[in-house]
Amino acid sequence: AENSLSDLISDTLESFNELAQRQGVQIQGQVQTGADLVYMDAQRIGRVLTNLIGNALRHTPPGGQVNVSAQPFAHGGEQGVQVLVQDSGEGIPAQDLPQVFERFYRGERSRSRSTGGAGLGLAIARGLIEAHGGRIWVESEPGNTRFVFFLPRR
Repeated sequence: AENSLSDLISDTLESFNELAQRQGVQIQGQVQTGADLVYMDAQRIGRVLTNLIGNALRHTPPGGQVNVSAQPFAHGGEQGVQVLVQDSGEGIPAQDLPQVFERFYRGERSRSRSTGGAGLGLAIARGLIEAHGGRIWVESEPGNTRFVFFLPRR
């Protein structure tokens, strides 16, 4: 069914408000016109957002920020929506980027010790996005990590 992406993003962000405040991290979202209604299972895409925002918060130091944005996006003739979850944390080392979506991957030990593994969540997130006919990827340099997913219009 068609569901409202902006409702889903604002509800998900709201659920993290208190945690973000406690951590001293600014958290915000914006959805561009034309990116709102998407054919998706809102519960499953909500899980993906919760996972990505939770990870972003976990790796963002006090004074940092987490931004969620959605915009209409065309890829090779495919119309859809691109959602970006961006944080100002330490970044993911280049050599680790290819493994980020592997089932039991955890970045360098220090990252996972304080947090328990984030490993399983991203493998599941990728499965849920691909089940929607979409794609998910990550780009990172120190101070700027972006998890991006694309959902086709239909």
